[in-house]
Amino acid sequence: REAVVSTQSTGEKLKRKKADRVSEGQPAPKRARITRLSDSTCKLRVAVDCSYDDLMTEKDIAKLTKQIQRCYTLNRHMNQPLQFHLTNLQGKTLSRMDDCIDGYKNWDVHIRREALADLFPASDVVYLCAESENTLTEFTEDKIYVIGGFVDHNAHKGLAYERAVGAGFSHARLPIDSYFTMATRKVLTVCHVFEIVKHFVELGSWERAIKATIPSRKGLESKND
Repeated sequence: REAVVSTQSTGEKLKRKKADRVSEGQPAPKRARITRLSDSTCKLRVAVDCSYDDLMTEKDIAKLTKQIQRCYTLNRHMNQPLQFHLTNLQGKTLSRMDDCIDGYKNWDVHIRREALADLFPASDVVYLCAESENTLTEFTEDKIYVIGGFVDHNAHKGLAYERAVGAGFSHARLPIDSYFTMATRKVLTVCHVFEIVKHFVELGSWERAIKATIPSRKGLESKND
């Protein structure tokens, strides 16, 4: 028996489903309201620093752009989105975005080609690095919190930290080890770091934000159990 393969796209299926509901007298589902960055009451700034192009393979660049897309989606669906920035977006990462991420130029995101140091005073920058000796406890709106747009951390361990120190930026690590032990290194993906920040802003709890984000394969165990 041959399998029947649908040729309808996801968008076509959703339109058909909506039309069926209306024809049956049911109200069409309302589209979730999207809050633009300019209207958001949240002024916390979070950036992905895309300055690691020369250290990543094409495969890693592809992973990074997918993670950036995931960050955008997470932010877009927040009731009050973060002020999301992409800095130093050029080179291979920009080319990959142009070729593979449809519509990204229309994203409600602050996209800049310039480097962090050309956009913000060093005193405003807090670079999020697993190797930092400083533990992040809270956010303030006068700072911009930066995630290194880097995939293969194992090949260049501590690089983001070294760059932050060299540029005179402040730096801090997420307070994971204040609440949990991990079976693996505390180096997370770009979108995992972004998601922890998102959850903390929404929930007001580091413990809940971290637990809601970090996958079980990381061997996360609560220190409070």
